[in-house]
Amino acid sequence: MYPPRSEKYRTKKQEKQRRQSRFWLTLNVSLIIAIIALGAYYFVEERTSPGSGRSEEPASVEYSLNHTSEDPAEGRDISKADEGSPPSAHEQDGHPAADEIDEGMEIESPDDEEAPPLFEDQEDGETVQLHFAGDTIFSGSVASMLEKEGYQYPYEHVRDLFISDDLSVLNLETPVTDRGTPAEDKSFVFKASPKVLPSMLLAGVDAVNLANNHTLDQGIEGLLDTIKHLKDSKIHYFGAGKNKQDAYAPVYLERKGIKMALFGFSRVIPHADWAAGKNKPGLAVAYDPKEAVKAIQGARENADLVIVVTHWGKERATVLEKHQTSLAHSFVDAGADLIIGGHPHVLQGLERYKGKWIAYSTGNFIFTKNPTAPDTLETAVFEAKCTKQGDCQMKLHPFRTDIGQPVPLKDEEGAQLLKKVESLSNNISIDSLGNVHSLIKE
Repeated sequence: MYPPRSEKYRTKKQEKQRRQSRFWLTLNVSLIIAIIALGAYYFVEERTSPGSGRSEEPASVEYSLNHTSEDPAEGRDISKADEGSPPSAHEQDGHPAADEIDEGMEIESPDDEEAPPLFEDQEDGETVQLHFAGDTIFSGSVASMLEKEGYQYPYEHVRDLFISDDLSVLNLETPVTDRGTPAEDKSFVFKASPKVLPSMLLAGVDAVNLANNHTLDQGIEGLLDTIKHLKDSKIHYFGAGKNKQDAYAPVYLERKGIKMALFGFSRVIPHADWAAGKNKPGLAVAYDPKEAVKAIQGARENADLVIVVTHWGKERATVLEKHQTSLAHSFVDAGADLIIGGHPHVLQGLERYKGKWIAYSTGNFIFTKNPTAPDTLETAVFEAKCTKQGDCQMKLHPFRTDIGQPVPLKDEEGAQLLKKVESLSNNISIDSLGNVHSLIKE
């Protein structure tokens, strides 16, 4: 006799429910075991791997040009025009001829045997590695060399430095344009083809300073073209803009969780009207440091690391002008963590002021060559390693400037260049590896 239909149905349903319960129990137990095993693996891996607790790879970065009409710092007002004082006589053009540059001085340097090792592991967390190089042009004999050797030629010996770091910055001392009206009353008027920029980016150059005495060599049209071509090439710029607020605004970049603000200011312009105005394209100038100081103070509230690239001083002179020191100190007092200078076309000394480094002149970089003026052939790539707290360590890589290409100086030649920079500095020693040390305890 068969059981009633309803009882048979209930029996089958109960059996099905038991099978489903066993299946889900087995699945859940398996998942729990897998999660525990995975967690244990990562725990062991984290405890045993080198550099535990620090990211081995740079985080991907969201780039922002910040060259807009919006003020990046709350409460910052840089709309009032300050056209700057007229340039002094030695600043009217500010560029040395390739065949007439004076030789500089060389002074005895102190012994650095007691200097402590540099670039030790930072206890404050992650650091960024930065490289800065000097005046860069692509005109005259440099243009001819690039036509012959290719646009990657200038970076043959620096590419590895620039690609492996977190940020590389040059002083672009030429407009990049196929158009423009050449500036009048200037001995040297430069112009570069936009073809130079893709190779610059591929070589690892991230940003360029435009606050110098050649950016407007092809007029406002040339400046606006330069800005456009840099944007199109994904190279950041600072120190010039479509108006004053744009020119004085920093470019903010982030690397490894460290937010950096980069500024460019020039104390050397051929004519007062090269300064940016409220509705006029131009440069961020610093004959009167008031606007530059205000901009730095604003960025201090928004960035971990504030970097200022300046154009100042007297050409062919290894001795500082008074305004270089006063401007540098005012920038540090306003909140700058690192100052990198240029324009003299020769190397100048370094200074440690209130715990911050000032490099007064980086010399030429991608430039013409004059063997009869050896000072202008001496240059260096300035390396900084900085923490999120704004503490930086400096190192110099010695180079010489050939036509359109910096070439490394090694052995005795490199050592002599480092000693020369040391002799031009106050209370500074530079060891045989290029590490820069302050001789004053802070």
